[in-house]
Amino acid sequence: MNDEQLKNLGKEIVEYCKKYSIPLQYFFDILNDQKVNPMMRGKGMEYQIFLLLASLLNPSEWIVQKLNLNPQPNMPDVDIGVTHRRTGEIIKVESKPAVRGSIKSGARSRIYKAPYFQVKCHRSRSNIKRAQSSNDRYEVDIFDIVITNPSNAIIKGKTIGPELELIQDENLLKILFKYYSVEKGEKLIECVQNDWRFVLPSKISVGGFVPRTPYVLLENDPNWLPIDQVEANMLEIVKGRRLRK
Repeated sequence: MNDEQLKNLGKEIVEYCKKYSIPLQYFFDILNDQKVNPMMRGKGMEYQIFLLLASLLNPSEWIVQKLNLNPQPNMPDVDIGVTHRRTGEIIKVESKPAVRGSIKSGARSRIYKAPYFQVKCHRSRSNIKRAQSSNDRYEVDIFDIVITNPSNAIIKGKTIGPELELIQDENLLKILFKYYSVEKGEKLIECVQNDWRFVLPSKISVGGFVPRTPYVLLENDPNWLPIDQVEANMLEIVKGRRLRK
């Protein structure tokens, strides 16, 4: 971003604060509020994926749109729509963050004996009383593709300070440093933020629903695939729909 763009951004922030009666001197305090910051990070992730797909997909074949629709009753708030130009078929893409601090080595796990993390795939407005019901889970056909990365998984949970802190498990950090071929925490965060994975919900569904916090193997997961394979999978979705029609 050049100086002119930065200057324009500053003007837009000032105008935004005036429009919504936000004291300008507390603008960043509000953004860093523990209730606001997670929402900002989630929305930021949606736009990251929008830009990512726009850069990865062939523009002569696909139209990528960031959807900012108001969710309707009993209908999902779809994050991103990808339209196949030749057929008009729309792929619904959902952005979901990893569960904070969920990265594990697998050494003590009864489920996987290899490093893994978990993804938050349930409705965000659920409460603990509904956690074990189907109410806060997504039906398998709500979205066509879910995209995530492990960045939130390597952030320590239940911290009281404003900073995002890396997990403090030295053995696990060694595993991550080796896997991402880095030696420092800053480079690890950078690599993890760019480690995008996606899944077709049907691959991980249980009883017609997406699990609340599905597991993702750090390496060679059979269901969660690297993002460079997303276009081929989108084409398969379109072909499948056309055959069914």
